[in-house]
Amino acid sequence: ADVCAAIQHAHQKGIIHRDIKPSNIMVTITGDKPVVKVIDFGIAKAVEGRLTDKTLFTRFEQFIGTPVYMSPEQADPCVPNVDTRSDIYALGILLYELLVGQPPFDAQSLASAGYEEIRRVIREVEPVKPSSRLSTVTDAERTQLARTRRIEPDMLHRLVEADLDWIVMKAIEKERSRRYDSASALAQDIAHFLADETVSATPPSAGYQFRRFARRHKAALRLAAAFVIVLVAATAISIWQAVRATRERDEKEAARKDAEAITTLLVSVFQSPHPSRDGRTITVAETLDQAVQKLDTDLASQPGQRAKLQAALGGTYRALGLPRDAIPLLGQSRDHFIRSKGASDPDTLEAMTNLANAYDDAAHYDEALELREEVLRLRRQTGVSEHPDTLGAMHSVASSYSHLRRFDEALKLSEEVLALRRKVLGPEHTDTLDTLSNLANCMQALGRRDEAVKLREDVLALRRKAFGDKHPGTLVAMLNLANSLHNRRGMALSKSDASRNEQAIKLIEEALPLCQEVYGPEHPTTLEAMHRLASSYEAAGRGEESLKLREELLSVRRKVLGPLHPATLVAVLNLSISCAAMGREADALKLREEALPLCRQALGEEHVHTLDMMNALAGSYASSGRLPEAIALQEQALATIRKVLPTSELAFSVALRKLSDYYEKAGRKEEAAKLRAELKEAWREYKASGK
Repeated sequence: ADVCAAIQHAHQKGIIHRDIKPSNIMVTITGDKPVVKVIDFGIAKAVEGRLTDKTLFTRFEQFIGTPVYMSPEQADPCVPNVDTRSDIYALGILLYELLVGQPPFDAQSLASAGYEEIRRVIREVEPVKPSSRLSTVTDAERTQLARTRRIEPDMLHRLVEADLDWIVMKAIEKERSRRYDSASALAQDIAHFLADETVSATPPSAGYQFRRFARRHKAALRLAAAFVIVLVAATAISIWQAVRATRERDEKEAARKDAEAITTLLVSVFQSPHPSRDGRTITVAETLDQAVQKLDTDLASQPGQRAKLQAALGGTYRALGLPRDAIPLLGQSRDHFIRSKGASDPDTLEAMTNLANAYDDAAHYDEALELREEVLRLRRQTGVSEHPDTLGAMHSVASSYSHLRRFDEALKLSEEVLALRRKVLGPEHTDTLDTLSNLANCMQALGRRDEAVKLREDVLALRRKAFGDKHPGTLVAMLNLANSLHNRRGMALSKSDASRNEQAIKLIEEALPLCQEVYGPEHPTTLEAMHRLASSYEAAGRGEESLKLREELLSVRRKVLGPLHPATLVAVLNLSISCAAMGREADALKLREEALPLCRQALGEEHVHTLDMMNALAGSYASSGRLPEAIALQEQALATIRKVLPTSELAFSVALRKLSDYYEKAGRKEEAAKLRAELKEAWREYKASGK
């Protein structure tokens, strides 16, 4: 009745919820009373006109809503005028589930059916009355239902009286004209029942039931030549339904046992972490570690459930910013699904995608790209080319191209994905905005900075409008825009660049505390915000603030990611730059000498971070009076840069300038002059590239 009142209030405001289900109904304690709250109007619809085209919505393949609770008209794409009576149907399903313990249609069976079969079930299959459904539950279900209702199992059959049957069946009528006119009318009938008064709901007449049957079976009735044929058909249908019911019952029993095993595992993890410790000091990561240790023992005989739990735990590690811990779990989950279902199965493709994302988070970009290209190939092979999952796979491949500095390929693929997502999902869908952000990354890397800034301003405005300032997508959009506004590495800022840098500082100063609140102080997004704010402070001449942030950032990155992660190595380089800028040359030299072997070990001699570290260390040698060492290292760096980078890259010009300066100091005038002539040409190419 309380839920009906909430929905009635929404209807009076001209809003249809369209996704009423248990997970969208919460009970909170206000004072000492429990109060019902209806949440998630993410796919709500205005009674007249459009509420918005920019809502976050629940989508089941081609449906908007949740099939188990979806009215026949909402499931039918040919019915455009869904009205408040669709919510009445969902309220009836909710009441059915409260009485019986489960909705009239099995969620798992619906999820495994095709689109047309789901629509057919919702539109045509008549659910049994709640009282009849109660008589068919298993002993275990009967015991559970009785326990939750605090009655003896033998009393369960008395739970649903005839009036309750007809209240529910009226609310979930296939024809909306026969349902309750409003949520308050449904609540009123419930109140009448509770007060032992007459209810308005009555069983449908035989004539109506026959007309409804005839409309659904016109072709069958025309072809029926005799009563015997009808009888045989009815008998065959009954047998088929009995077999199906038996199979569904067996499947439910198996699922119940699996769920019990998982529940037992999780309960044991949370009940016995460390008896000697205060439970409030035990971290989520510690609890996850303990759950992982129990997987191979407690679920050894249930590989399917173990694989699902491995995927769930791996996803949780990723969400906590611990991708290295996620990779083994997600790899084992992927291997199980390949063995049991084959490479093209949807579960396998999802497992491969999750593993690729963990590789990407851990900066294993080659492994991530290899997996993502395989997923895209399989999705194109087995699915529709414009299916959202296929477009998601294309987007992920484009992201991997960007991480591997294959920006031309990333740009081309991102433009293709953007056009398709705008067509399939709309221009303001969150997936479309993700692709727009990816496109901006490519444009910035290719020197098209003004275009990148414009795209990122658009993305931020749309995300703020749809989700607010604290949404993860909004926070990332703020950081990306700030990164485009400040994009001058190690160079003096022009007047316009200085103005943009001030805008960047304001954006990141706004975003950083929000990141700390939403993600926590050690999450990768929070650390990225710190990194970008430190860079902007440095460009603005606020050296002390930049240095302090970079010291804090390096400490956390070493703790969370380890000393060999690329982000940690970049943090070392940036801190050394701040030290040098503040006159702490000895500190800068020490950081660089310690970091260069780690760069070579983790990234290789030709990686851009390794080359940056070589350039920086050579500078420290020169500043410390160790000119021969500076020249030797800079010559080595320049030789590698000639091999792996085009002359239009800034690093090429920087290496030429540094080495020519060192030659000049060493009295090697001719060699210095030769390099400076080459530097003029390289600098001309760099400026022409727009970077």
